[in-house]
Amino acid sequence: MDPTAVAMILLSCSAEMQTCRVADTQPAIYANMDQCAAALPVRLEGTGMVGRCEPVTGVAPGNKVAVVRVVRGSGSRAVSTDYLVQRLEDTHSR
Repeated sequence: MDPTAVAMILLSCSAEMQTCRVADTQPAIYANMDQCAAALPVRLEGTGMVGRCEPVTGVAPGNKVAVVRVVRGSGSRAVSTDYLVQRLEDTHSR
């Protein structure tokens, strides 16, 4: 079974809260919900952002992750889904 961790997801939203976008494309990963919930108010203080702690599977605490947005379709019919994926170190070979 994949380990379960908790990711802190931060969003930057318009003043009327009609549109939001991911503010941090490299979210912090915590071992459990309590750790993330304790860190969230400190991280949000004075930023004007909103955030939440969300369980994720397949990512161990301490691993680097990135948010990848996949958009299907175009125009008003477009649907997007955000995924957390494990980041790999730069492995370019010469």
